[in-house]
Amino acid sequence: MKRRAVFVPAVFLVLALTGAGPAAAARPAPALEKKIKEITEALAPGLIDLRRDIHAHPELGLREFRTSALVADYFRKLGLEVRTGFATTGVIGILKGGKPGPVAALRGDMDALPLTEETDLPFASREKAVVDGRETGLMHACGHDIHTTILLGVAAVLSAVKADLPGTVVFVAQPAEETVGGAALMIRDGAFRDLVPEAFYAYHVDDTLKAGRIGYASGFMSANVDGFSLEILSEGCHGASPWLCVDPIVVGAEIVTALQVLISRELNVHNNTVITVGSFHSGTAANIIPESAKLEATVRNYGEDRRRILKEKITRLVTNICEASGASFKLDYGFGTSSVYNDPALTARALAVAERVLGSKEALVEQKPEMGGEDFSAFGTIAPAVMFNLGVVPADREATAVHSPTFIADEAAIPVGVNLMAEIIVDRLMNPGGKAGK
Repeated sequence: MKRRAVFVPAVFLVLALTGAGPAAAARPAPALEKKIKEITEALAPGLIDLRRDIHAHPELGLREFRTSALVADYFRKLGLEVRTGFATTGVIGILKGGKPGPVAALRGDMDALPLTEETDLPFASREKAVVDGRETGLMHACGHDIHTTILLGVAAVLSAVKADLPGTVVFVAQPAEETVGGAALMIRDGAFRDLVPEAFYAYHVDDTLKAGRIGYASGFMSANVDGFSLEILSEGCHGASPWLCVDPIVVGAEIVTALQVLISRELNVHNNTVITVGSFHSGTAANIIPESAKLEATVRNYGEDRRRILKEKITRLVTNICEASGASFKLDYGFGTSSVYNDPALTARALAVAERVLGSKEALVEQKPEMGGEDFSAFGTIAPAVMFNLGVVPADREATAVHSPTFIADEAAIPVGVNLMAEIIVDRLMNPGGKAGK
């Protein structure tokens, strides 16, 4: 077992300096905002060290044992109630304010990717794992090390001012966002059975925005992640006598083309849809018409109604082409992660806080919904939810894409994210039914 670095003493120093505790006097909002900013600034160096430690030790989904232990230890030393065992490695920290009030939740995901890091960072990952029988490197190439760090930073900041907070904050360290839907697994395992948040918040690094800028979308933010596998079956025959059997490759090619025609001719062009056949395998030799062909596709769109309609259309298309060609088939169509939907009212309110905290409306960048997936959507089935994008493009480097072995994030985004999310949550707790103040 690798040694876990301990970063909490600095947090305790901040707690002591704030005078937080049962006897702390209530402060007016401007004073509290100033205090949150000061605490964030004091914590920033330690949080950057913490992020580097997490980055150097990435772990795959449902295997985040070191990371989840670090998170749980951090929560305990802040005095939070800690609950573990959700989705194997999921951790929840519960912060109870000094006054009764609403319940808000903040999520940060912990898992990394099976990718060998190719950066020049002194804390670059050298970790390896076996995936599908092959050894691969591991890397936080999607910023989840930053996500986890911000989660812990917000917990530390709000712990320092908890006497002033009405209500409860639930900090959710989620496993397996990249792979198997850790959010849904945490819900299944009863993570919120006896403590149901009234609002969920989350954030994700953005590889198109400079640090200090925030991306947002009201309404749909990410797509449904659905897909299908299709096996086209034939009896096979000699390549010189194609009339003696049904050629599954020809049938499959016709289906691939027809899927794109379906998008352009049967679906409203204003409702974004992507169908990508990313895998097409068949045959063993040039002169043999094979007995089968297998296709695998990803299907992306927004909203529950659209995904059901698209499934019906794709099933009809495959059935009709195969039957017209005389081929039999096996179609396995599955619904995966649902669209992230940012509640418009919750989003507007959080944006008002963000404008105040960042000091400029220009720092807020409205973005189009993405075709990528995010399982934060599962939490949106419990309560209204909103997710923001945090700019992480370094000022002195060209942008590098997430899920790339060369991805590098600007650590200046960490205190920005901590300060912003802390303020958004405080606003929600103190004024659960109202509008954010300018």
